[in-house]
Amino acid sequence: MLDNVRKVLIYLALAFVIVSVWHDPQGSAGAAGTFLHTVGGFFSALLDKSTKFLKGLAN
Repeated sequence: MLDNVRKVLIYLALAFVIVSVWHDPQGSAGAAGTFLHTVGGFFSALLDKSTKFLKGLAN
């Protein structure tokens, strides 16, 4: 049951992305770029802070 719900949600999300790109490709690219920039910034900050934390433990 849960597996079917998950598949339906994935297909709906995929359909939404396809329709969004078809309707406004430039806007969709801008939104995707902003999202990826934000996610990359988060992981960069996480790595930086984790490294500082581990160095602090070593001292």
